[in-house]
Amino acid sequence: MNTDNYIKARKTQLRFYRDVELYARGSDKGFVLYKRAGIAFSEIRLNGGVHPDILYIRREDRLKGLQEAQKGFNSELATYIKLENPKKITETVNNIVSETLTEPRSGSLEGVSDTVGFLVSDYVKESDVIENLLNLSYTDYSVVLHSINVMAFALGFAFHMNYSKEQARELGLCALLHDVGKTKINPNILAAPRRLTDQEFEEIKSHPVIGFTLLKECKFASKNIGLAALEHHEKTDGSGYPQGKSRISEHAKIIGLIDCYEALTTDDRPYREAMVPFETLNEIIGNEVNAGKFDQDIYIEFIKSLGSGAMHPTFGVDKINSQATHQIDNMR
Repeated sequence: MNTDNYIKARKTQLRFYRDVELYARGSDKGFVLYKRAGIAFSEIRLNGGVHPDILYIRREDRLKGLQEAQKGFNSELATYIKLENPKKITETVNNIVSETLTEPRSGSLEGVSDTVGFLVSDYVKESDVIENLLNLSYTDYSVVLHSINVMAFALGFAFHMNYSKEQARELGLCALLHDVGKTKINPNILAAPRRLTDQEFEEIKSHPVIGFTLLKECKFASKNIGLAALEHHEKTDGSGYPQGKSRISEHAKIIGLIDCYEALTTDDRPYREAMVPFETLNEIIGNEVNAGKFDQDIYIEFIKSLGSGAMHPTFGVDKINSQATHQIDNMR
């Protein structure tokens, strides 16, 4: 028996495996069938640990297992939305995205489409779920949490702009998957507790193209999802990367600005402290807008989406009135 054909099953996915067979190590160091296809673990068996500590699946079943897990997590998400349980919704979204980014390719990335679809329901729009998603970053920070945070801000923007559910779902997917290319970057570079060398930064700068390559193989109906991944670091004055172009898709303009805001205002970055939201909007992003790097209209509407009464008409794009400042600071 070729042991290379078997890989460890993720414990977080065990309860969702129904059509995936599970194997245990045999006494001869081979593998023996532990659970056949067509049945699932009982909660008693899972919660009581009444199974081998390490189980295996066939390598060829890895994608099928992830798809079953996504379906199971999304089913739980729908239940928690109906029960109006923001804490469980937050935990479940984190689980879905974490599991998906372990195997970011066609067949797995499409699974988060249903996730975002649930998150644009009327309940989520009117609840504190978005705030709970953003609060994840207070206890941990990673590509996963950054992606969830950007999605949360993007959905807030979509609701503010009165997007249809389908439009909001598309923008949310763009946000959630914009950094999927980073899953192929050396994790030591991503977590480096210092400023990167020029060579390391060049590797980081490859993630938009990697993400676009991954997403163009997926069966998403819209090309905007791949374009947002490719163009979210481009600037409207042509000074961005990877292609240095100034004609950028609308979704990429939105995600690019939100991505910058979230990265600057989130705690626990390895080499610097988070900035105050007002200072970020006014001094950093506002200056970028004035320099022609970000879209002015999107900037104004994003500020409005963070709190009502956003702009004072006599101040221009780099000033926010005291009411908006108070509201934005209170989000932290």
